[in-house]
Amino acid sequence: MDKSDYIYMILDNIIVYHIALPPEFQGNGLDEHLSKFDENALKILAGFNKNFLYHFLKISNGKNQKDIQEQLEKMEKISYMISPLGSLNYLSEDQVTFILSKLNALNVQDINENKISLMADDQLRVQFGISSSYSASDALESQLSSAAFYLMNMGYSRQEIQGKFNDVRQDPAKLESLFNLPQKEIYSMPSELQQSASGSISLNQSSSPPTDQTEDNNGYENVLAQHIQSIHQEITAERAQKVEEILSLIKAHVKDCMTELQEKVFKQMHPDRLNRALKMLKTTKRKSNRMELYIEWFTSSLLLSKIELKVEHWQVSSSAGHGDAGVYTAGIDFSRYDNIIRDFPDNKLSKVVNITRRILRHPTKKAIQKLGQDLIAETGFDEHLYFTD
Repeated sequence: MDKSDYIYMILDNIIVYHIALPPEFQGNGLDEHLSKFDENALKILAGFNKNFLYHFLKISNGKNQKDIQEQLEKMEKISYMISPLGSLNYLSEDQVTFILSKLNALNVQDINENKISLMADDQLRVQFGISSSYSASDALESQLSSAAFYLMNMGYSRQEIQGKFNDVRQDPAKLESLFNLPQKEIYSMPSELQQSASGSISLNQSSSPPTDQTEDNNGYENVLAQHIQSIHQEITAERAQKVEEILSLIKAHVKDCMTELQEKVFKQMHPDRLNRALKMLKTTKRKSNRMELYIEWFTSSLLLSKIELKVEHWQVSSSAGHGDAGVYTAGIDFSRYDNIIRDFPDNKLSKVVNITRRILRHPTKKAIQKLGQDLIAETGFDEHLYFTD
């Protein structure tokens, strides 16, 4: 893409986010302003969410790229941390806005997850009216607030956390032990699949085949069947008809390359993604290795997307004047990577498929997130250009 493409993306995002432009940027003003920035800067801006894009418009008004280059680098670094795959993706809009307001006090090289997390905690103290000089009891409660974020991200329920907090209030010396508790990572997972974690998996690791391939395939088929049982959901008659129409075209092309279990997974796929799968499969020859890899990618990536992970958030009650920690569940949508793996050579695509199979055997939050991060890092793919919020 060239500069004009990035500028159009930024202008579209401003409309989507309903960002009110100052008089200087109305009409062709913003287009002319953005044209002063080079392609790399526009590439970064095209991936900013509402908070970051609004902050950019505020600090760049009347300035050129040279004037705000350092600020832009800081924003880019922080934006990765709060992105859907970042470890700080739970931060609220108010916390992000607060952090952006403190950019001048940060050095680019000093920006890390711990520092940004502490700044987010500062925003909570300001929002909840905690004074800078508070008692030991206040300090303990502040530390417990931070521990709540940590424990919810580790998969503990509100009731479990509250019980542990009561113990700490009785004996503050137990506070440190909260940060050494074992992880409860996966939220929505059949009990028979809750096995010990095998740790993070990198695309750089060896993907040599197992000693007994037949035994490995049989074991994987059982794992696949268990995952399929956990994701089955009823769909409308209209969608079912679309799925059947597209799936019949896929089966006509792949013939006997698709197993019965894989077909069951494809039936749970959204018609839009199923169409994408059809187009990608049509670029392959029947019974080719790449055809089998594509089928396995669409199968395993959909199953990975259905594994729900605990994500924490803060809800503020204006009437009570305080915040309340909450939790919701969400899966990582791996369909976003379809267009990336399409450009992979067979050996790299095979490695990705092997990794997805291994994760499905021992699913962990860390491994699932790591796969998404590695897909971006290995290709130089800029997540911001695809996911703007």
